[in-house]
Amino acid sequence: MNNTGDSEMEAPQPLPKPKRPVFLTIICLFGLVYFFVFSILFLSGFFFAGWVTDAINLYTPVDRYSGNNVRLIMGMFSLLFILSLSGIIAMWNMRRYGYYIFGISSLILASFQLFQPKVSFSGPVFFIVLLILFGLYFRRFR
Repeated sequence: MNNTGDSEMEAPQPLPKPKRPVFLTIICLFGLVYFFVFSILFLSGFFFAGWVTDAINLYTPVDRYSGNNVRLIMGMFSLLFILSLSGIIAMWNMRRYGYYIFGISSLILASFQLFQPKVSFSGPVFFIVLLILFGLYFRRFR
């Protein structure tokens, strides 16, 4: 060995840290699939609001809905699900603004469903739990 700093054998380089933690990758993939599917479903409900209105009115005779009401609800939900999807894509890229986008749209979805008397309580809980799980990695986002 000479003292010039050149060595015959270099020290092994440590493996680089993964860009995204494994659990965050799993919940991002789950969120991407979930919000993509529901975005497509609500968009199709928006475009086929007449058929959806007929089906709702057929199976729930107590409440009568008009096509405009169904189109408004489907449009609002499709917009919120698309915003949530874009937030998850940003969190996939480890961007902090993605958490804010996802958080705002998920809280709107959860609060809307929470105050509907005929909607299951599991929907809002799902959105809040998913928001908390993403929030565990908030400090890693840039």
